[in-house]
Amino acid sequence: MPVTKRRLKSGLYKVSTPHGVKAKATTKAKAEAQTRLLNAVEHGWKPSKKHHSCADGSFLEKRRQI
Repeated sequence: MPVTKRRLKSGLYKVSTPHGVKAKATTKAKAEAQTRLLNAVEHGWKPSKKHHSCADGSFLEKRRQI
């Protein structure tokens, strides 16, 4: 799936794939990050189940109590 990143007249960026637009008016840094993410997912990357801030998963338990 080719990911295209286009600069708009406003100076912001649009990220799209053949399946549709993924971001309409985003910054260059965010557009590049999303392009890398979409390419990684296309090549089989899957997110881990634990949150990155707590190795033992306590972050999620604290958020559920709020």
